[in-house]
Amino acid sequence: MDWINGLSDEIICHILSFLAFKEAASTSVLSKRWRNLFAFRSNLHLDDQEVGGGQSFIDFVDRVLAVSGNFPIRKISIKCRTSIEKGHVTRWMSDVLKHGVFNLDIDVISEDAILVPVEIFTCKTLVDLKLTKGFEALVPEDVSLPSLKTLFLSSIRFSNSDYCVLEKLLSACPVLEELTILGGGWQVRKHCRTVSSLSLKRLTLKSNDYWDTTFNTPSLAYLDYSDSIPKAYPFVNLESLVEAKLDLDYDRGYSDPTNLMKGLRNVEVLELSSGYTWETLVCFSEAIPVFSNLIRLSVTVDSTLYNWELLSILLEKSPNLHTLVIKGPLCSDEYEREYGSSCPVKVLKITEYGGKVEELLQMSYFLEELPCLELVKVRAYAINEEAKSRIIKHLLALHRSSKCNIQIKFREETK
Repeated sequence: MDWINGLSDEIICHILSFLAFKEAASTSVLSKRWRNLFAFRSNLHLDDQEVGGGQSFIDFVDRVLAVSGNFPIRKISIKCRTSIEKGHVTRWMSDVLKHGVFNLDIDVISEDAILVPVEIFTCKTLVDLKLTKGFEALVPEDVSLPSLKTLFLSSIRFSNSDYCVLEKLLSACPVLEELTILGGGWQVRKHCRTVSSLSLKRLTLKSNDYWDTTFNTPSLAYLDYSDSIPKAYPFVNLESLVEAKLDLDYDRGYSDPTNLMKGLRNVEVLELSSGYTWETLVCFSEAIPVFSNLIRLSVTVDSTLYNWELLSILLEKSPNLHTLVIKGPLCSDEYEREYGSSCPVKVLKITEYGGKVEELLQMSYFLEELPCLELVKVRAYAINEEAKSRIIKHLLALHRSSKCNIQIKFREETK
């Protein structure tokens, strides 16, 4: 112990930073000198599973923030899985700003909406902000987050009513690169939801609101978008989009995804992650643009009754497509489709194959109508070795080009 006491406070704090926070805090009983050293670390992870919940957790966080003084803390994470009074969380958020925090992650549970202190929205140091579950906020007129690069908001409601709060917030984040918004009820439904940012590169937006939505994001490279399609997309600029994952639902006679679909024309990787998305595109197939850059297409099949007509349209509109992925149970329908002799797909991946007659029929369609196929990768399931042998035999017996190789991998059947 004597040799440790001979070290400087800075070195001891660095050593303590490698311990779990609860273990580091236990060293405070060693001596008066050690009482507060555990709290002087650039990364604070305060978790109720480590120190206990309820009042014990509240007292612990209060103590840590108090003894830290003005020590520069770069990253603060506060997680609590038991309900606590909202006022404590608001106070903690105000306190941590005094430390020049770069990364702030608040994930707590409260019976009432937690008020976000307005000074959060004028913090000059914040680089990464994550607010999870049940927050309520009012964005001030002088909002300014000049250093913010990552913003994660889940189930948060803004009480502003005189302008689009999302547009206002993004205009105050000149270097924002990644934005995640989860949950509906964003604000009073009075304005178009406007996602406008020249710097934004990654966007995850998952809602179910039917809000008219504008995408003015010329630098966006990745889009994960799950929503109910609104009546209009007034403006869509996705010129740099490389990868898009869509999970969309629509209201027949109301929703219109035309502008969104046109805005996706430069995408290189496209995933349609639900049958609802598929049905939506079928209804608006005339608006599907030519995907000149598309090299990988993934579609999710979540129904035994599936209309493959759209696939032929997408293949026709994708002159440089290399890889086609079918996720979910392979099935067949009565639609007589022709994928075209010029279809360029070289790799076909089937993620769920059980060897039923209709599945085998659909596989034969693919092999016959995709003349450029070089590799078919099938992930199959079978209940016993006999079923495995039958699947292998039937697949390898299908007529195909001599250059087309079929690879079959089995997984255990889920019971």
